[in-house]
Amino acid sequence: MNVARNLSAAVVGIAAMSLIAAGFASGANAANKPGDKCTKAGITVHVGNVDLRCTKKGSTLVWVTLASGAGSNSGSGSSSGITSNASIPKVIQNWGLAVDTYDAGSGKAGVMQIKGVTPPTFSNADDDAMYRHILGIYGLDVKGTKEPQMAFIAPLGTPVISMVDGIVCDLPRLYSNDYSVRVAPTGTPCTSGMAPILFEHEHLNSPQVKVGDKVKAGQQIGTVSDYNPHWKAKGLGMIETGVFFSKNDNSGKPWHACLAKYLASAKKASMLAVLTSIEKAWIAERGDPTLYDLAAQNPVGCLTTDDITDSNTGAR
Repeated sequence: MNVARNLSAAVVGIAAMSLIAAGFASGANAANKPGDKCTKAGITVHVGNVDLRCTKKGSTLVWVTLASGAGSNSGSGSSSGITSNASIPKVIQNWGLAVDTYDAGSGKAGVMQIKGVTPPTFSNADDDAMYRHILGIYGLDVKGTKEPQMAFIAPLGTPVISMVDGIVCDLPRLYSNDYSVRVAPTGTPCTSGMAPILFEHEHLNSPQVKVGDKVKAGQQIGTVSDYNPHWKAKGLGMIETGVFFSKNDNSGKPWHACLAKYLASAKKASMLAVLTSIEKAWIAERGDPTLYDLAAQNPVGCLTTDDITDSNTGAR
């Protein structure tokens, strides 16, 4: 969903889903704390587990910590928040891309190309491991941290679609020079870029919506990002999708939950079947049964059903 995460400085991996501090620093003017200077108003970056936005203060541009709810790892709501993840509505109607069950004839799972795709490779096993998944799942452990989002690799130019009906509550430009469209679901109030629940479509290019727009599930909101140079070299982009929320415990922590728990009832069976199909197809394509452990996912797409907070340790 979006966060600098202690990875190798040379690699931006799907499993890690974001840039490391060194790679991030060049894109964020090397700022790493509130009050440091920045050069372009409106850019949002993630440092550790804090979101900063370049903001004009008087005649100076500085990095300012976002209020809870304004960024992908800065919480997601007003001070009241919600009681628990049980308050997140089950309204997701797609995975953020028009994916479908795998078709062996076309070699595709909807818009995702499976057949013939080979992940980037490097000179060491650790970096290779970060790129081994064409679908990143919630709770995947990467160097001691648990991923709070899902990630999909798809051909460059693939449309990104809204997962839910709602209103575009926040649309920051990210450290990776692309965007995140954060949608407050219908019935959830949004004020000044903050909402107690936000469904996130992170790392997309050419956003086709603006803050305040009402969107429908399935409506195109952008295209997959090309920010990852290693996937881009293979003609592929990526999108990360997630849900984050604030709790009314006054902790100020951002919380994330697994998307697969919040599927619309009419779509649930088919959407879970699609994920299963993609995982099995990628296992077969790569000839590697260790890529996904379907038995460990409950529901499919969730390696844990725990909320993941800013420490990304998977603790409630």
